Amino acid sequence: MSVEQIEASLAAMPVSERLEFARWFDAHRHELLPESDEISPEVRAELELRLKEIDEHPEMLEPFEEEDVERMIRDAANAHAKKSSAGRR
Repeated sequence: MSVEQIEASLAAMPVSERLEFARWFDAHRHELLPESDEISPEVRAELELRLKEIDEHPEMLEPFEEEDVERMIRDAANAHAKKSSAGRR
């Protein structure tokens, strides 16, 4: 099955099923994808900078709930679906 076929199948699913798939994929990501221990020096520097900022300014952090995560996943999936369908026109 091609990436395009998988994408089309996901786009055709109801949102509830896409959320279920997203949760399943996230839970099984380590089984499906090889892990890469390599981080570019640029990314490592950015991560270290952000960790330092968090340590120095914990008040900047904002807690979020499961509903927020589901909304972010849904928004990202919808944005991707719109982008993909616009590219096929």
